[in-house]
Amino acid sequence: MYTKCCGWLVLAFGLTIEIVAAEPLFQNSVVSNDLEFIRSDDPSVFACFSYLGERTQEMPGHSSDELIANGVFSYRLDFTDGVSVQAWVHYDVVSEDAARDLVRLLGLQFGRIPTILRKEVRHVVIHAGDGSAFAEDRGGFFVLYADNMAARIANHDLEETLFHESVHVALDLDHAAAPLWRDAQRADGEFITQYAERLPEREDLAESALFAYAMIKYEGRLPSTIEQSVKTLIPNRLAYIEPLFSGPTFTRVGPEPDC
Repeated sequence: MYTKCCGWLVLAFGLTIEIVAAEPLFQNSVVSNDLEFIRSDDPSVFACFSYLGERTQEMPGHSSDELIANGVFSYRLDFTDGVSVQAWVHYDVVSEDAARDLVRLLGLQFGRIPTILRKEVRHVVIHAGDGSAFAEDRGGFFVLYADNMAARIANHDLEETLFHESVHVALDLDHAAAPLWRDAQRADGEFITQYAERLPEREDLAESALFAYAMIKYEGRLPSTIEQSVKTLIPNRLAYIEPLFSGPTFTRVGPEPDC
């Protein structure tokens, strides 16, 4: 019998052993490493997109106090698993041609994200400039910036960014504060990234889910040392996440898109 307290393992027969906490593997899951969680040659179920015209849309962002914008280039993206998502591109990107290029890029990469995440996203907001992506779980959307998208596609990080923000939209409300998830966090006691450790209530699920998804769907894709470290650091969170991604990556839920 033993108890764990204050960084020490206290054995029933009176001896104590210092517990050395394991360090997180990376600063964050997406841009602080060269791991290919989702690859550019993975299948994409993106089919096509349709232009809906210039509309008035709610366009939250880091760099502007403007919330409602007129003349927003608006599109519907369709995927062969039956999912449809709108994309709203701010007029600051200059032209509809430039907006189309961004939407085409978004669609191809977003089509590599599993259905369970993508089907919960109502729309994606795209601004000009180089801000950081962020998600709004209750609103069912996330926000991207054109220059940041370009940088992340160049570094093979855009798919992982879309995955991370989609986890916030699709899973946070049901799971991030769930008692069983909190129990798993406490049982593990460690974190996979510094970002997850710093913001355990907000970022731990999205950070952990990316590692879990790669290991569940593409066993052996991550280096064996990384996979073993993940299993050592967060075994209970892996067990919690696994059923979420254990079915088909893409699920047929509707007719073939007509566009």
